[in-house]
Amino acid sequence: MSRHQERIMNGGFPKEYMRYYAYPSTNPVYLFIVEIHPAKFPHVHVRTPSNGHDTQLLECSLKAILFALHSELKNHDEFLLEADTTVREVFFKLQREGASFETLYWGDFLPFYMNAKQKKDIVQEEFTVPKGYVISSINVPDEYEFIHKMWPFAGATPDSVTRERLENLPSVCTRDSDGQLASWELTHSLGAVTHLFTVEEHRGKGLGVLAENLLAQIYVKEGLHVYKYVVDSNVDVIRGTERHPYWSRWKIHDENNGEKEMMWSFNSFKYTG
Repeated sequence: MSRHQERIMNGGFPKEYMRYYAYPSTNPVYLFIVEIHPAKFPHVHVRTPSNGHDTQLLECSLKAILFALHSELKNHDEFLLEADTTVREVFFKLQREGASFETLYWGDFLPFYMNAKQKKDIVQEEFTVPKGYVISSINVPDEYEFIHKMWPFAGATPDSVTRERLENLPSVCTRDSDGQLASWELTHSLGAVTHLFTVEEHRGKGLGVLAENLLAQIYVKEGLHVYKYVVDSNVDVIRGTERHPYWSRWKIHDENNGEKEMMWSFNSFKYTG
């Protein structure tokens, strides 16, 4: 179990929301992390095997997890599948073969992470705060609603979910000279740095990059892996991340072409059975 998992299981984040499945039961290859939250639809995260995909085994594992979660998926009507695009294509195949799900949304994201050297280097860095700003912490009771409203992927997710994450998982923010929020970044319940945002009048000063660097330092000091996803349409952030000395593109082993850059996906499906 990773330290992030220990933080969820033993810390303040409600552990009853999290479930872990592995397939097959003997010498498992596929790991599923499932968040069943009473305030939103189920979130199914599929870990990519370090040695690449076995598509036949992947198809069997997806059938098994759909069977295991049948009651929850039926009760919630909708679920989010988070996985690399190979997993999504196999799920689409199951749909074509009769799986009772309608596609509501699918989107591609570029995954980035910090390798061992990058984590070692960033934790030793002293970052300069632009004049007129200070590093701060989020006042959760007073500011979680505003932060949630600024989240472009909130969708139907209630603001109580953002509040839980802020109360229990690492976050960081910067403030202007009047004490107002200027930029921030949070932690997703499954471990990624997420929801990086800079208020419009404070953009162009490096505050977003600063917030992300500071949160990454917290992660490294806590012994956590540092990773994030950037939607493929956000060209400016992708270019900035690719230039950043502390970020690397996530790669995957491909049985035909060797190592290649991975594409991640977030996909929403409606249960129709």
